[in-house]
Amino acid sequence: MIRVYNVWYLFLFFILTSCAGKSQNSVSVSFEYSKDSLLVIYKNTLYCPVFSKIENLENNTVRYIQSEARETSRLLKFGKIDEDSISILKKYQFEHYYGYHDEKKQSYDTTYNYGLPYLKGKQYKVIQGYNGSFTHNNEVSRHTIDFKMNIGDTVVATRDGVVIKVVSHHNKQGTTKKFRPFANYIVIYHSDNTIAQYVHLKQHSNLIKVGDSVTINQPIGLSGFTGWTTTPHLHFGIFKPTKKGLNSIPIYLNSLEGKTYKKNKIFKND
Repeated sequence: MIRVYNVWYLFLFFILTSCAGKSQNSVSVSFEYSKDSLLVIYKNTLYCPVFSKIENLENNTVRYIQSEARETSRLLKFGKIDEDSISILKKYQFEHYYGYHDEKKQSYDTTYNYGLPYLKGKQYKVIQGYNGSFTHNNEVSRHTIDFKMNIGDTVVATRDGVVIKVVSHHNKQGTTKKFRPFANYIVIYHSDNTIAQYVHLKQHSNLIKVGDSVTINQPIGLSGFTGWTTTPHLHFGIFKPTKKGLNSIPIYLNSLEGKTYKKNKIFKND
């Protein structure tokens, strides 16, 4: 019989975007006795795969354990007399990331044609595109796009997927980095291990919830003015998992290369 010995709450580090910054969600790594062993268990509650990075702080070695969506995985195993939960937490550091750690499974469809993140017939101006000097200037945000949308305009999914994260309770905005944690956003996981993020949404405007399957062009929320931003807009990007977190990737958007979406150009969803 397995019994829970102790539960220690850690942070799940997900590098998401330059506009929204890091998202830290409280999750548990549990310690369980099974016969004569002490097990370190991670329960993936998300609707997408997650890999755990386990770093031994004494010898600076790293190993990775893969968990599928909603799967419970054993991270480490010790003899009961060898370790206890306190000594394990002093010796090891645990971090958990979206997607797959296997480089072969990290490959994605580079030719997929994403839809625009707004309704058919609507058109919006780009206020910051790829490699934008304001905030799109690092690996996380380099291939993201800001569309100047009004508060309350409809945001739609750019591809079929499953909703893995929704933050909608914030109602605060500012022009300095200290407002970064107050952005509302939606994160959607796709079948080829890519992830879409829609940021700066209006408070309580989400039209979907975690675990929902969505289809391309389906309304998912309303554009807003939350977080670190100087003007109402939608920050949109597609990301791939890496062993250091999520990096934005170049994509085709409405049959055009993403780099075509330059500042001050207007694009209609026809």
